[in-house]
Amino acid sequence: MVRCRLLFLFAVLSVFAWLGNLWAGPSELNFQGVLLDSAGNGVTGTRAMTVKLYDAAIGGNLLYTEDLGNVAVNKGVYSFNFGTNGTGNAKVTETVATTDGTATSFQKIFSNTNVVAGSVTVTDGTYTWDQVNGSSDGGVKFDASYSTSLKRITVTYYNGAPTVGKTIAVTYRSPSTGVLGVLSNEKDPWLEISVAGVPQSTRQKLAATPYSLRAARVDEESYQELKEIDLPIKRALAISSYNYEHTGVTSRFPIGVPTGTSQNYNAYNWESKTIIYDLPFYAKEIVSLTINYTIYKLTVSGYSSSFFGKIDLSLLDSIDQTLFSFAFPRQETSSSTTIIPINKVVPAGETYRISIIVQPGNDSGSFQSSWGGGNVNSITAKLKVPKTMALP
Repeated sequence: MVRCRLLFLFAVLSVFAWLGNLWAGPSELNFQGVLLDSAGNGVTGTRAMTVKLYDAAIGGNLLYTEDLGNVAVNKGVYSFNFGTNGTGNAKVTETVATTDGTATSFQKIFSNTNVVAGSVTVTDGTYTWDQVNGSSDGGVKFDASYSTSLKRITVTYYNGAPTVGKTIAVTYRSPSTGVLGVLSNEKDPWLEISVAGVPQSTRQKLAATPYSLRAARVDEESYQELKEIDLPIKRALAISSYNYEHTGVTSRFPIGVPTGTSQNYNAYNWESKTIIYDLPFYAKEIVSLTINYTIYKLTVSGYSSSFFGKIDLSLLDSIDQTLFSFAFPRQETSSSTTIIPINKVVPAGETYRISIIVQPGNDSGSFQSSWGGGNVNSITAKLKVPKTMALP
């Protein structure tokens, strides 16, 4: 069985339909996230998913459940709508009576005949009663009973009539179609997603507002974790007078001089290679980059100085503005690793990328000729990302 990790990227639940008055909740919501395998790679295919809402982070009452069927996942990214096809256990509150200072017993038949077992509670502001724990004073002065067949609550005071003006309220849950009834009566329910029937280990808190519903803020430090991700080459652009291949040992300037070849490749000083690495769009902060690289030194007859390859790195935003730059040491090395501190917070909705330019050296001052070269062998980004939730 494949072990997967579910990563909530940005759990913004967008309102797709509105019902009723201005302050009514959404009838259908859209959830977006990322599903990673045990190696941290994005899953592609379909996965059976189920959504549930609870009133607590652990345990608690089930408020809503919906079987989503098979959800399409493309390179880890998935989204789905929910809220109209599931079953909710909406909270209903009704007034049993307002005390008149003389009566000691009160009854109320519920408006709904379908009542969730064990969900009935009563309060008058002083005492409480529920089906699980009974009366808050042990039934000495105040007690209640519920008839499941009649759907009727009976409230009794044993030490005289309560004072005038007390409101006795009963609350219970009644099954309903869709999520609307749940969201209109619940404060900050907790979202649980199951993949292939396996619940995720941590529920996500949702915060209801009049025009949106959002999950626990993934921008906050407490909802983030550090993750190291190996960045693949997104694309490369070579400006060279030599044939260039993206892969293979025939790659020449400006990516570098392959092992076992003559190192007297001449390159014009305008030649270069730009390598682009896209950072994951769910990154919230770029902490550092760990880069393994190679720089070639060539000594050429007739020139007093040796030639070293040049490697320069830039962190770019989505409109190609440079946010950070770094020049690698101009020293010969077959394999060196450097850690570059970045510590840049990624604004919401923004995606950053890394641009690395490799050039032959022109240290002799020659207008035309340059020698030497270099290569970037690997790059690992340490990022702050929304917390993952591992399947058992």
